Amino acid sequence: MSLLRRGTALVLTIYLGESDQWQGKPAYVAIVQFLREQRCAGATVLRALAGYGAGLRLHERGAGRWSSDAPVVIQVIDQPGRLRRLLPHLQEMVGGGLITLYEVEVHKYTHARSRGLPTNLPVTQVMETEVTTVHLDTPVAMIINLLMDAPFRALPVVDEQRHLQGIISTGDLIRADLLPVRRGVARTALSLDSRTAETVANPLAQASNLQAQDVMNRQVRSISRDTLLSEAARMMVETGLKRLPVVGPDQTLQGMLSRSDMLQVIVTSPLMSTQASSRTQPLTQTKPLANMPVQQQPVVAYMQTEVATVDEQTLLADVIDALILSSTKRIVVVDAERRVRGIISDIDILTRLQEEVRPGIVRLFTNWARGKPGHLPTGALHTSTGKVRVAADVMNRDVVTVGEESETVQQALERMMATGRKILPVVDAQEHLQGVIGRSDLLHLLLEEG
Repeated sequence: MSLLRRGTALVLTIYLGESDQWQGKPAYVAIVQFLREQRCAGATVLRALAGYGAGLRLHERGAGRWSSDAPVVIQVIDQPGRLRRLLPHLQEMVGGGLITLYEVEVHKYTHARSRGLPTNLPVTQVMETEVTTVHLDTPVAMIINLLMDAPFRALPVVDEQRHLQGIISTGDLIRADLLPVRRGVARTALSLDSRTAETVANPLAQASNLQAQDVMNRQVRSISRDTLLSEAARMMVETGLKRLPVVGPDQTLQGMLSRSDMLQVIVTSPLMSTQASSRTQPLTQTKPLANMPVQQQPVVAYMQTEVATVDEQTLLADVIDALILSSTKRIVVVDAERRVRGIISDIDILTRLQEEVRPGIVRLFTNWARGKPGHLPTGALHTSTGKVRVAADVMNRDVVTVGEESETVQQALERMMATGRKILPVVDAQEHLQGVIGRSDLLHLLLEEG
C-alpha cells in the first residue's frame, strides 16, 4: 500500500458481475488481491441492490435473497502513474464489464492513529515505486535536464537488470562543478534575462562529454523492503540523507523512500522524541502535556528559537550576508516588535534584483553552494537606478505561519505538507516571531514514540 498524497489523483471504477471469474476465483476478489499486491492506496468493493448492464438483464433482490449475479462495483483512488501502469492487466481481468477513469483532487488522505506509527510498518508500504532511473552510459546532460524539470532531486543509476549501481543527486552535480547553484536557483536563472541565464548555462555545457558513471555516487546507502520506517528515519537523521533507495535481496531497485514520504506518514501518524535535536540547533523543549500524544501538543514545544532575522530596512548587502550564514537558508523579516512581515530566500533575491546585478549574485550563490565563502561588493548593488535596496524590496510577503499555543504539532505538519513549505515561522497571538520549525526537525518525530 502506498500513501496517497494531496493533489491530483485518478479514480478507477470497475463494473462487473458478482459471478464473473478470473483464474478460478471471483473476479472482484482477484482484482482486489491484485491491487493490494501492487500496493495501491486502497480499494472498495460495493454490491448493488439492483442494476443491469449492456445485456439488459435485470439483477435485483427478490424472494428475500440476492441475485446470484448481482452487479459489483470496485473503486480505487490512487496516483495517476500507478493506475495507468496497472490498467492493461485490469482490462484483461475484466472479461465483461465497464472500466472508467477520471481525475479528482485529493484534499486529505489519512489513516491516523491516536498515537504514533505502527512499529511493524515496513518501508514498502510508503515508498514510491514509480521511480525514474538512468543507466551507466546515460549522458550527464540528459540527467541534468531530467533533474531540472522533475519533482524528485536524485536519480538511481541501474544496470540492464535494474541492479543499483549508484545515485546522482543535484548535490553530486554541484560538487562535480556541473550544476553551479541549487536547482531552484538554476531554474529561476535560466528563465530570466539572457546574461543571467548564461551564468548558469555555461557550467552546464561542461557536462556534454560525461556519462552517469563518471559523476555518480557509488557509496549508496540503501535499505531493504522489510526495513521498518523507524529504522529508515533514524538512518536519515544520522546521515543527513533526504532519500534512500529500496532494494531487493539481489540488489535490484524496488523503489525510493524520501524525507517527504516520511513526513507524509507523520501527517497521519506523527511521532516525537523528547530527546530529539536539530542538526543545527537544539529543539526547545517546554513542558509537554502529560499523557497527551505529541501530535496534539502545542508546536512551541518543539520549535527552534534561534532564527536568522532582519528588519524591513536592512540593506540588501547585509541581507545577503545573513542569508548565506543562515542554517535554514531563509531569513525572516520582522518589524521593531518582531511581528513577521516577510521571508527571504535566494530565489526571492535573484528574481527581484536589477538585471545587471543578477550575474554577480548567481556567481556568489555558486560559491555558497560549493562551500566557498564569498561577498558581493556592496558597490555592485548600487550600480543601478532601480529601487531594490533593502529587505522590504525583495521579501516574499506571502508567509505561512503557525501559532505557538493555538496550533498543535499535527496542524503544523499538515500545513507544511499541504503548502510545500520547508520552514514555518512560529508566532504568538499578536504575530510576534517565537521560532521556526522545519522539515529536518519534524523528521526527528519518527524516532521514539510509537
